[in-house]
Amino acid sequence: MSSLTGSLAEVRPLTVDALRVRYGATTAVDGASFAVGAGRVVGILGPNGCGKTSTLRAIVGLVRADAGRVVVNGVAQPSRPARAQLAYVPDEPDGLDELAVVEYLALVRALYGAGPAFDARAVRLLDAFSFASRARVRLGALSHGQRRIVSIVATLALARPLVVVDEANAALDPEASLVLREALRATAARGCGVLVATQELSFAEHVCDEVVLLSAGRVVGSGSTSALAPLERAYLDAVGAARHVEEVRAALRDL
Repeated sequence: MSSLTGSLAEVRPLTVDALRVRYGATTAVDGASFAVGAGRVVGILGPNGCGKTSTLRAIVGLVRADAGRVVVNGVAQPSRPARAQLAYVPDEPDGLDELAVVEYLALVRALYGAGPAFDARAVRLLDAFSFASRARVRLGALSHGQRRIVSIVATLALARPLVVVDEANAALDPEASLVLREALRATAARGCGVLVATQELSFAEHVCDEVVLLSAGRVVGSGSTSALAPLERAYLDAVGAARHVEEVRAALRDL
């Protein structure tokens, strides 16, 4: 499998070098290294508890790394200048139930100091997600998946050099998931770097140029999606689950 790290001296939307994150005695991320190039979509794949979310939280500056470094568009994280270089899709807008969708978008634009181009991109994204008719609806009246669409629209409309998406298509219906795939590809086509964490292998195969496979906080494989095809087999081999799957098949054969 090919390495994604390359030259750490090269300025990229994201460079992660020997990242280690601990919570007390527990090591959530153990020496992870990878990079996201401009115009590329990179996926982080791994089982529950493998360190995906902890890795993303260190990248966006929500937790401080215990060792290693994170560099966002040439700026070391954690820092306010580094956070200004990225946009992050959280699980859903939280604590803002009384705001209408357009009010939430206006708030994001003001907080990030985004210009008029934000509004134009937001309108196009709302249309793409067939969400324009809900622009005046309060966030509290929306479902989890619909609130997540609002969060995605706000984040992608910012057009930062690095876009980070946790659990990319969680709670999205098939149509919204397809639109998200196309929106992420279009974002990368503008020259942004896109990092997505997902457990959906088919989603990763369709949207990602490269993948990083995590297991127990460590990078156990990486490379282009084409080089790792079929991705399911590469994933199972990398995280040590291939034998377990065969055992399950044998156990259920006479069910």
